[in-house]
Amino acid sequence: MSLRRNLSNRQKLIAGVVVAAFLLVIFYAITISIQRAGKIRTTVKYAPYTATVKLNDTRISNNATVWLEPGDYHLTVSLDEHLESYQADITISADYNSIIGTLAALDEEGEKYISKHSSDYIDAQGYISTVLNQEGKKLHEQYPILEHLPINNSLYSISYEYDAEDSHPIIHIKSSLKNIDTAVAKLKTFNVDLATQDLVFDTQSPFKNPKANPIQDPVEYIKAAYKLSKDYTIKKAEETDSYCYLVINKSSYAEDLNYAYYRVILKKNTENNNWEIPFDPQPLFTTYNTKDITAELLKTINSY
Repeated sequence: MSLRRNLSNRQKLIAGVVVAAFLLVIFYAITISIQRAGKIRTTVKYAPYTATVKLNDTRISNNATVWLEPGDYHLTVSLDEHLESYQADITISADYNSIIGTLAALDEEGEKYISKHSSDYIDAQGYISTVLNQEGKKLHEQYPILEHLPINNSLYSISYEYDAEDSHPIIHIKSSLKNIDTAVAKLKTFNVDLATQDLVFDTQSPFKNPKANPIQDPVEYIKAAYKLSKDYTIKKAEETDSYCYLVINKSSYAEDLNYAYYRVILKKNTENNNWEIPFDPQPLFTTYNTKDITAELLKTINSY
């Protein structure tokens, strides 16, 4: 006799229910998996949690986990006239998968409302701190140079600001022309790929608005372009069919010192075969202040 024949009707009913429940769970799991395919698991915590959160005018749940298509959205968070509404353009991605924040009070009534929902604010602010710590850790892993910053001394300062919109840090170097090379030397001791960093030298460069001229010799072209005095020396580093790389330096014999070394990139104009200066001279060139030049080539230029 088969096992099925030995089962009572009640046992058969229970077995059928179990199988049906199992199949229903499988079906639900598959359906959910299909619905969430390609979407980003996103945490939404905008205090107070009674606030309305919308993406592109579509309401989403607050204090919840939602699944969103990666991409750009217009975020609006609002509640009533006593709390300040918030709007922003945001991007949801694997790295940025949180919609978090708090609404501020506009008046006394708003402050009372916040007080009544203080637990929402405590929870949201705690989560915000956690996310910021995680993002800070990721940022330092991606840009190890940040582990050494900021640096402040009597000669120069090296710090950074975080460009949240473009998701990268911008490193600022502040120094007089006399001490830029010292700051550059310090940057090179960090043993990181400086050519791929976003470096900004917050120093008044002496090399601005070059004057076009037909001189073919690269060194003489630079002298004429910037009307350089005899105090400047120019080292011709390397020349190719399209580019030439040089280094400008100013020496002050009266003060017995050298000013900053600035690197220059010249490019041939294919129409008239004259030189052009496509980028302002820099103490270091990076992919941030150049275009169409590889990081590997910039490393070579920066080595002179």
